[in-house]
Amino acid sequence: MKRIFTLLLVLAAVAVNAQSIKLFNGDAPLNNNDTIFMPFSETGDQVDVFMGYMNTTSNDLVFRVSREIIFESADADISFCINGDCYTSSSSLSRPIPLDAEQTIPSSDELAFHAIFYGSGEPSLVKYTLFNVDNESDCVSIYIYYGVGVGLKEADMVKVLRAFPNPAVKTVNIDFAAPERNASLVIKNLTGKEVYRTPVNNVGRKQVDVTSFSPGVYFYGVESDGRMLCTKKLLVK
Repeated sequence: MKRIFTLLLVLAAVAVNAQSIKLFNGDAPLNNNDTIFMPFSETGDQVDVFMGYMNTTSNDLVFRVSREIIFESADADISFCINGDCYTSSSSLSRPIPLDAEQTIPSSDELAFHAIFYGSGEPSLVKYTLFNVDNESDCVSIYIYYGVGVGLKEADMVKVLRAFPNPAVKTVNIDFAAPERNASLVIKNLTGKEVYRTPVNNVGRKQVDVTSFSPGVYFYGVESDGRMLCTKKLLVK
C-alpha cells in the first residue's frame, strides 16, 4: 500500500508538471528555456522567426503568449504575431488562443507564431512564454537573442544575471546567460569557498535551495573554462 501511495504521488507530480504546449522552430522541436540565436548586420535588418506549436494532450486548451524584453538596442522594434493577430512593442500579452486536443499548427501556417525584430548595433534578448490560461505553471518559454554574429557577449550576460528573491530565505531563482559550452553557475561565500555549482548553457533559470547556507553575503555568477565572466551579490537570511 505504501508503494502504491508513493507511485500515485509521483504520477500526480508528473501530471502537474506536464507540458501541454510544444513549440517547433521549423520542424525541430524546442525544449523549455531553449535559446534561438538570430544574427543581424550592423546596418540593421528585419529578422523573422517562425515557430509552430501543438497541444500535446487529449484535451482542448486555451493559452496565451507573454513577452518579456530582457534588454534591447535603442532602435529595436520588437513585435509578434500568432493565430492571425499581431502585437506591437507596447503589447506584452496576446489574446486567449484556443487549441483543440492534439492540434498542431506548423511553422508554415498563417496562424503560426511569428516573432519579428528590427534593429542594429547592440544586441537584444527577448523571452516568449506560451502558457495554459487554466494553469499558468503549465508553460513553455523560449529566448531569442538578436545580435551581430551568434554568440552571447559577456556584457549581455551581466544584464541577464539576477537573483530573486534577494535576500533569500529558503530558495532563490537565478536567471543567467552563459556560453554554449564549458559553463557553470557558481555561488561562493565571502571567503571564496564554493557552496554551489551546476552546469549551464545559453539562457535560463535555476532554482537553488539555500536552507543549508549560513546567513550572510554570497556572490553568484557564470564561470567558463575556470574564469568568472560575471558576478553579483546575494544575501541569505
